[in-house]
Amino acid sequence: MDAAGGLLKKVLPYHPFLVKPNNHELGDIYGVNLKTRKEVIPYAEKMRAQGAQNVLVSMAGAGAVLAAEDGKIYECAAPKGIVRNSIGAGDSMVAGFIEAYLRTGKDYEESLIWGSCTGSASAFSLGLTTKEQAEELRRQFEK
Repeated sequence: MDAAGGLLKKVLPYHPFLVKPNNHELGDIYGVNLKTRKEVIPYAEKMRAQGAQNVLVSMAGAGAVLAAEDGKIYECAAPKGIVRNSIGAGDSMVAGFIEAYLRTGKDYEESLIWGSCTGSASAFSLGLTTKEQAEELRRQFEK
């Protein structure tokens, strides 16, 4: 579920597998201004406690936070690149997260990173992004 405000709050009792607000949308729901990953964490956990199984919070250049159904918090920095068009980046992030979650057998950390890379690849592209562009960004996270 990638929706804002009232609609997002209305689906929580149905225990959606994944909700993906950005930090501004999450802050609006709870009446706070969220700028850092540290500030996002308690509100992502609160949203999970209210029914979402996984809460994936995108934060543009500040990275992303995942409050996962395993009870853990995962964080990642944003891949480096130049934003050209952020329309559809959230949808791409959700798609990348789900693909990695299914491919890896519930590896939340990899799912968060891959979602961040697919969303960023979309934002760094003028048109549709490619798997290869996302894979290039994923290499930024290799140890």
